[in-house]
Amino acid sequence: MINKQYSITQAPDYWTDIIQRIEQGYSIKLTQNNEIIATLVPTKNNQPNFWQALQTFRQQIDITDLYDEDIFNDVRDRSPGREVLL
Repeated sequence: MINKQYSITQAPDYWTDIIQRIEQGYSIKLTQNNEIIATLVPTKNNQPNFWQALQTFRQQIDITDLYDEDIFNDVRDRSPGREVLL
């Protein structure tokens, strides 16, 4: 998500755009002399929570198409490892 910045002198002219972007979940930076002096952030979180995002992902992607039974066959190192002295 690309956040936008406006100079303090531009803010009154673009106020409607600024408010719309904040409502869409964007953070807006206000600058003066090319230095950020304030950041406007949305107060309500429009982002889905993890469970909602997972359900959306599951609806869009069929993970059975991605599953390969042999994918983890060579993952484990079966060597005896180092000698442990107690």
